[in-house]
Amino acid sequence: MMRLSCGALAGLFGQTFTYPLDVVRRQMQVENLQPGGGPRHASTWKGLTTIVSEQGWRQLFAGLSINYIKIVPSVAIGFTAYDMMKSWLRIPPRQKTQSVSAA
Repeated sequence: MMRLSCGALAGLFGQTFTYPLDVVRRQMQVENLQPGGGPRHASTWKGLTTIVSEQGWRQLFAGLSINYIKIVPSVAIGFTAYDMMKSWLRIPPRQKTQSVSAA
């Protein structure tokens, strides 16, 4: 249960922080497909600022709640399956490398 919870939280936070970039990417793709539509956003940063100034900051998160339904369970299951397979296959955790300091 702990693995599922950690995976769900990881998916939730990851999706929340990266979703605005996905919105910009989609808008940049759509504007290039329209006939006579030149690139309105020269860069990702320009796209973010244009969307916020013209459509409001809420537009960056439009559709996020629906995306949670897909992403959160997927990441939770993937996280749990990966961790359990490592346990079942008896794969040891990575060893931390020790830094060598010159004396």
